[in-house]
Amino acid sequence: MSGSTTPRLALPYIAVGQAQKELAHSQGLNRIDALLQATVQQVGLNTPPGSPADGQAWIAGAAPTGAWSGWANRLVQRIGGAWQSYAPFTGLVIYDAATLAEWAWNGTAWVLIGPRIIDGSATYDPPSLSAGAGATTTVAVSGAALGDFVRASFSLDLQGITLSAWVSAAGSVSARFQNGTAGALDLASGTLRVRVEKA
Repeated sequence: MSGSTTPRLALPYIAVGQAQKELAHSQGLNRIDALLQATVQQVGLNTPPGSPADGQAWIAGAAPTGAWSGWANRLVQRIGGAWQSYAPFTGLVIYDAATLAEWAWNGTAWVLIGPRIIDGSATYDPPSLSAGAGATTTVAVSGAALGDFVRASFSLDLQGITLSAWVSAAGSVSARFQNGTAGALDLASGTLRVRVEKA
């Protein structure tokens, strides 16, 4: 054993004859709480949230402000009523509770790992569509971004209506009901579901 902390998680060693060993032990437990199976509320947040709950954590963005100033890209946790930050290490994986995604630190940046699926739904009553007509609506999907892949479904028989969907803005999916038949169609109200796969 060399140094005063473990090499990967920087957990403090307790030295022989050390005074107030409970402080080093408590600091080590806090690090484990933050880094072991790490879950954050959001990745890339620059402004500290106003009313965090104890134990909640975030990944600070590239230009953090306020109490997080100087903590760019660090895992920041509210613990004991104060902010504590932890430097990421290569291979650290965190779970983003806001978008249900996993991110990994590659030594220089946080990168999305593996495919990520985000679902959204809304009750929708399509208008009556004459032959060749269409209607578009939107579904809020937190984490959706331009360029992501989208699939859509409707809970009722489409009766020949074509349903397509795309990310039209950050956090918003547009769905188009297009009547390709020779007659008018009037679908009842149903559930519009969209599934976004991160590009």
